[in-house]
Amino acid sequence: MKIIIVGAGIAGLSTYLHLRKHLSSLHTITIYESHRPRSKLSSSTAQTTHNLDALSASTAIVGGGLAVSPNGMRVLRDLDPELHAAVVAQGFPVEDFVFKGANGWTLGRSKAGDGSVRGEGEQEEMCVASSRHGLWEAIMKSVGKNVVKYRRVMSIERSERGATVKLLDEDGHEEVDEADLLIGADGVKSVVRTALFGEEKKFAPKYTGLSGVGGFLDTPIPPSITNPPSMVFEFGGNGFFGYTPGSPPSAHRLMWWSTFETSQLPDTKSIDPVAVKAALLKRHKDWKDPILQDIINKADVESIYPTWVLDELPHWGEKSIVLLGDAAHALDPTTGQGASQALEDSQTLALLLKKVLGEENESNTVGGEADKIDLAIKLFYDIRAPRVRDIMERGKKLSSRKTNVGVFAEYFMYCFMWLMMKSPTFTKAIFGDINKKLYAWSALEEINRALEKRADTA
Repeated sequence: MKIIIVGAGIAGLSTYLHLRKHLSSLHTITIYESHRPRSKLSSSTAQTTHNLDALSASTAIVGGGLAVSPNGMRVLRDLDPELHAAVVAQGFPVEDFVFKGANGWTLGRSKAGDGSVRGEGEQEEMCVASSRHGLWEAIMKSVGKNVVKYRRVMSIERSERGATVKLLDEDGHEEVDEADLLIGADGVKSVVRTALFGEEKKFAPKYTGLSGVGGFLDTPIPPSITNPPSMVFEFGGNGFFGYTPGSPPSAHRLMWWSTFETSQLPDTKSIDPVAVKAALLKRHKDWKDPILQDIINKADVESIYPTWVLDELPHWGEKSIVLLGDAAHALDPTTGQGASQALEDSQTLALLLKKVLGEENESNTVGGEADKIDLAIKLFYDIRAPRVRDIMERGKKLSSRKTNVGVFAEYFMYCFMWLMMKSPTFTKAIFGDINKKLYAWSALEEINRALEKRADTA
């Protein structure tokens, strides 16, 4: 079988590794990526161009900050313990989430690991804060050299075999390749998604009304966030601010981000750094946290990051073409699950293909290879879509806390968050066991459940 992966970002590279682990070595896997990786991020921001094209390219943005949640770290451990260790070593394992108000109140703390949902003797996974480049680089090293081919995908068409891909190499020469299975891991502005759904606006990414600035600051790390290792989230009436180390504290790299409401999509092609910095200082001038004040006074701000999301798609693929990661479900950054859901996608798809293609020597009632691939794509959506939908809805609720509100609403938010932190029983009664929903999910268990259900109804 010939497999083509479009996109060499976190989703595409991890999919390659999972397929190599779980499928026969007889299968051919090719990764196409339109952008060569950039150098590591600067002290201020990851890059200076943040239009939609740049945001959607898999490796055009290899800087910036992210967090790999415990569920994502568990996927990495299952994939390769050495890769897991490399990701931990280059990042900052977080033990506590700290929630604060702009007025200086500490609203509460919660554990960042998944120990509360693990049984006795099970290894606890932590949340790992990282630069996007650091995570990408660790995964890329596992993939190895000369695996990614740098070609721009110009068009995708159905073929008798599956999919025909027309490409443009770095010298401008046209090429054609064919695949039995085409995997779109090419980000929020996905060429593969366009091939599936066309140019209709309802399938295009949408601006959420929130934008952000942020980056990495070269500065000694305050002891208050290294003992215990913490990630700080601050809420106010006119936005949101967060910070944590994004690498080992000895590296003196503090990751920070500020999110705020903007009614119109910022023109990212004509950014005035002086004006953006002035707006940052004005927005947070009355916030009481001295660490926050130190950050905004020292930081250089070069860019604005609009937040893009996708509405729920009717499916994630059919007839030998499938989407995963941001190409299928661009999540609001508020969820903290973007990278982790891409990792879960890649693991789930590979395990499904292993099961459905019969590479576990299990009985298989499906016909030819093309039928098996289509079944795997259908089951992939049936298994993953409900989970992503739940996370997406939670993200929408959390994002509302970053919009501009009046004083009464601001202090109501503080009191409500304090009550949730103070009374886990109250929180579970309203929202259920969120940690269990997020961290106890198992791709293999869900696959087995779906296959058993299918067998019972056959």
